Amino acid sequence: MATTKPKRLKPGVKVVLKLKVEQVDFIVERMLVDDDILAPIYSARVRDDIVSIECTLGDLEELAGYVAAEANNTKDRTLRKELDAISDEIDRLNLSYVETETSKQETPAPLPRLRLVKG
Repeated sequence: MATTKPKRLKPGVKVVLKLKVEQVDFIVERMLVDDDILAPIYSARVRDDIVSIECTLGDLEELAGYVAAEANNTKDRTLRKELDAISDEIDRLNLSYVETETSKQETPAPLPRLRLVKG
């Protein structure tokens, strides 16, 4: 299987995470997630029991952290499998993209050349 090169995105560009309605219901109803992560979930589109959530890569990473924490703290195997499925979908999408730097100011300036002077 050939690996595909991640697509480059400018910071702040949104991608679409697709989850089952049941998975989203679990995130909203049973997990303690910050409002800034819930906002894209509440504004998501639903079609054929699939929820399309538009979010940034930063949002994805934050959601992945919540899901991983919940999975690590549960002893219920069925629940862990469901959380792993959510985590796998987030990881698949997250690995498909990479944010690019857009600011030239963040590039370090070249170091000045030093010359030895005899005195």
